[in-house]
Amino acid sequence: MSQVSKKIARVLMEGGKLLAESCPVCSTPLVKEKSGEVYCVNCERQVVIVSHNEDILEKASLPAVLNEMEELITNMIHDKTKRLKENGSAATNRDFQNILYMLDVIKKIKDLKASR
Repeated sequence: MSQVSKKIARVLMEGGKLLAESCPVCSTPLVKEKSGEVYCVNCERQVVIVSHNEDILEKASLPAVLNEMEELITNMIHDKTKRLKENGSAATNRDFQNILYMLDVIKKIKDLKASR
């Protein structure tokens, strides 16, 4: 039995349902968990089924995307500051503007997270 089949079986044993729709990314059959969330066990992502004749739309889980973006930008800031320390006085006004821009993006991400 494949790992995907085992995951589907687990969801079914926990009271979930197998749906006729498949994942728009990998074509694995979707499951509806007991909580009501529609989920792809292969991609390990929640999906949203759009009403009537529209396609299944992958829901890029906003909190997860925001967390990934925040982590990526934080790492970029760390890398940039490390290079600035190594180069000493070679830092330019543009370097600091880039860091300020990235900090502004992180603030906007935190605001979005707080508003959900």
